[in-house]
Amino acid sequence: MRLGILNKKLGVFAIEGLGDLGGIQEQKIVSQMPEGAKLDDLAFFYMKDRDWIVVNKSHRLYEYYAQIIQDYLELSEEGRKQAAEQAPMEEVVDALRILDGVIWRRKQMHARGVC
Repeated sequence: MRLGILNKKLGVFAIEGLGDLGGIQEQKIVSQMPEGAKLDDLAFFYMKDRDWIVVNKSHRLYEYYAQIIQDYLELSEEGRKQAAEQAPMEEVVDALRILDGVIWRRKQMHARGVC
């Protein structure tokens, strides 16, 4: 898998193409996607085992999501609420919900001393 670092501190990486994932990782991701969704439509995903958010460079909105993800992770809880309320489309709201889940998981890991 060919990864590039977008923001190491925030755990945000980029992958050139999802074909580089390998069968096992691809199966994990596909199993979490909505019925009928295609892997090529995936803007980003979370690798729990490494605590990485991985942005798909081949996605049509790669640059948008790469920036939104980093900005959102830097916001306070109140700032994240406001961002979700002002999201321009439902797709973005869904992405922010996923990021909220990542933030929650990271807090849990930190509280347990895992990270």
